Amino acid sequence: MKSLVNRAKSLLILGAMTSTGAIYLTATPSYAANLIHHYQFTNNITDSVGNAHGELFNGASTSNGKLILDGIDDYVEFDEKIVPTSQSYSIALFAQQNVIQNHFVELISQGYSGGPAFYFGHSFNRKIRITDAGQSGIFFPSDGLLHHYAVTVDADAEVTQLYVDGNLLATLSDAAISTSTGGTNTRLGRQFDNPGNEFFNGIIDDVRIYEGTLTASEVDSLASSSPSTSVPEPSTALALGILGLLFGVNKMRRCRHKS
Repeated sequence: MKSLVNRAKSLLILGAMTSTGAIYLTATPSYAANLIHHYQFTNNITDSVGNAHGELFNGASTSNGKLILDGIDDYVEFDEKIVPTSQSYSIALFAQQNVIQNHFVELISQGYSGGPAFYFGHSFNRKIRITDAGQSGIFFPSDGLLHHYAVTVDADAEVTQLYVDGNLLATLSDAAISTSTGGTNTRLGRQFDNPGNEFFNGIIDDVRIYEGTLTASEVDSLASSSPSTSVPEPSTALALGILGLLFGVNKMRRCRHKS
């Protein structure tokens, strides 16, 4: 019983009681890769980890913690390159495409043609591409649902990997995709110049940029999480159950003390 109580207390230490009475975990996963930029779109394009804030262009907007793009001319641009231009790195984000786009589309890009540049999106035949060097052969989802995408680049092993919804779908050997320090700063929902279009129609959420390579289990953990700002975990019911357990045990102790 004592170990159970201690475990319950440990769970509660991770949580914080909100004004509504719900308990939320406040601890964040500890990964070997270093999170350097994080965008949750609850306050425009604010970087909650670093200082690389973005600007909305041509009617792009945020709503309910999501970036909304119309696929015509909306995009976000930062005042610097947020994807590392050397060494190992990882990017992870949620995206939902509102309509099937049978042309080149980019979720994130930076640099310039021949730079080399970095971009992640799909081609005219809807196959995912990670720059010109990373033609994956994997089709971009066409179900109109929210999906999680991650690209990990291991500079030492010279390997780039593509994950969709936590599943490893493509491995590019002898291809640690790098990007130039020149050209256009990072954009969301649009290709760098030139060309300067390839706009994405849909929503983007929970954009994370890491220095270092996320592991498969870490990517799966990100894909399994909610892209919202606060995720109730454990659920309120479970948390209240833990509180009830502690209350009951304390009551038993008081009764024993009286007897």
